[in-house]
Amino acid sequence: MAMTYLLYNEFAEDGKGKASAEDVRAHLLSCGMEIAEENMVSLNGLDPQEFFAARSKDDIVVIDGGDGTMNHLMNNLGEQTIPCPLYLHPNGTGNDFVRDLPQDILDPQTGLYPIGEFLKDLPFVEVKGKKYRFLNGIGFGIDGECCVKAEEMKALGQKDINYGAISVKLLFGPFEPPTATVRLDEGEPFVLPKAYLASAMNGTYYGGGMAIAPNQRRGSGELTFVAVHGKSKLATLFLFPKIYKGTHIKNKSACYIAKAKTIEVRFDRPCGLQIDGEVLTGVTEYKAYIAR
Repeated sequence: MAMTYLLYNEFAEDGKGKASAEDVRAHLLSCGMEIAEENMVSLNGLDPQEFFAARSKDDIVVIDGGDGTMNHLMNNLGEQTIPCPLYLHPNGTGNDFVRDLPQDILDPQTGLYPIGEFLKDLPFVEVKGKKYRFLNGIGFGIDGECCVKAEEMKALGQKDINYGAISVKLLFGPFEPPTATVRLDEGEPFVLPKAYLASAMNGTYYGGGMAIAPNQRRGSGELTFVAVHGKSKLATLFLFPKIYKGTHIKNKSACYIAKAKTIEVRFDRPCGLQIDGEVLTGVTEYKAYIAR
């Protein structure tokens, strides 16, 4: 018998994830979707490989969450495929994955996005001896440092964190742009001095709506490398607001942008790095690539 399941992150929304999921279930029940209470499943402690191995093609799985929840799920699937229709009810702080999806696939009644097609052949990043899948992108440099600082603030119980304010404080405070050595595909390595950020993107957005790679398309078979480099801190500050609209790419002297299947970046000093918002500290290099 086909069943519908609702997966949720109980630690989301400052520990209100289950309550939020219960509201989502009530809404979906009102829309005619049958979700038994016992089919509300916490992702915390769940083995996604075992869960999806037990599903049939006639089952339906709804995920209530955002980019972090999706990143956690995809990085714990291993080689297990998802055999049934998969839907997302966006409930994160950034929701950059959803921003990238065609809006005509949204069911206006349920508020669900069918996402199975967009999870095929996800790219990988290798960093600090480990390999991760990613949905949206890799942020390395001041964007990664900003996420590191935000996580520290969250750990202290702070809320309503302003990432823009953090970035400005870092830019005119402790952050000194490193020199980046970059290699794209099989090309020769090249150097970008004063690299404020050096990102590898599978989608358009990161950081809650920053259109860092406005010409990147999911499923295109390529990633987009974006670096902001070479300028003074003041000139870079004036460039940052343009990233939200994607107009920063017009500044060719400050932005280096290229398509590649493999992107390798090495900094001459450690920096923070974020993968779909998940933070790693003390990183000196990464390799992002499309496996197929």
